[in-house]
Amino acid sequence: MWLKWTVGIILATLTAPILIIFIMSFTSVSYFQFPPPGFSTKWYQTFFENSAWIESLYRSMKIAFFTTVLATIIGTIAANGVIRLHFPGKKLFMGLMIAPMIIPVVIVGIALYRFFAPIHLTGTITGIVLSHTVLAVPIVFVTVLSSLKGMDRNLELAAMGLGSTPMNAFFKVTVPFIRPSLFSGALFAFLISLDELVVTIFLAGPTTKTLPVKMWEDLRTQVEPTVAAISSILIISIIIIYLLQGYIASNAEKARSKKI
Repeated sequence: MWLKWTVGIILATLTAPILIIFIMSFTSVSYFQFPPPGFSTKWYQTFFENSAWIESLYRSMKIAFFTTVLATIIGTIAANGVIRLHFPGKKLFMGLMIAPMIIPVVIVGIALYRFFAPIHLTGTITGIVLSHTVLAVPIVFVTVLSSLKGMDRNLELAAMGLGSTPMNAFFKVTVPFIRPSLFSGALFAFLISLDELVVTIFLAGPTTKTLPVKMWEDLRTQVEPTVAAISSILIISIIIIYLLQGYIASNAEKARSKKI
């Protein structure tokens, strides 16, 4: 019984701030007060009617899309290389691949700024996409690597023995097997890019501000419930994405079990 109460308290502690933000996003006043004196949806309307907010949201979505594509490709190639090849410094390579997950984000931001500034990539969409890719590749690498470890390599060898090229065997045998992991890694990469603030602050310019940067700057100059409304939209979107990922992974596992 005590374990259930402990888990319940932990869950309540973790979800309480989210619920408070969601409730305050419907406040009728122009400042934060809990509980709200009245309820209104005007702050959601303010967000969708403000061109600056919409532009930053569109920019964040575009950056997250290109980051997802690059991170998925690079992470998958790196995971395949680790599984299939034996080369000197393999452990060092794996350590470097997951280093952005371990190194503090502030240090990564400073390092990327120092690297991108001389080649004029600061303040550009390209620079932000590349920086977000650095942060997103490790999660794709780890996710795909764990899936490849559970794959029987003889399946690919059998396909090549029947006349398939290594490339065709990879796309027709390996990719279907690791598809749930690819999808999961891509979703996590998208979320990492969409939510990234610290590194983007170092690299974003006046015309390349993402939604998190816009929210951060808005909180520094004025505090109004529009930020709570945006946060609620992002939280709901992330929950939906996580549920979708879990649903796809569950279906893939069921299909794999039936085949066995």
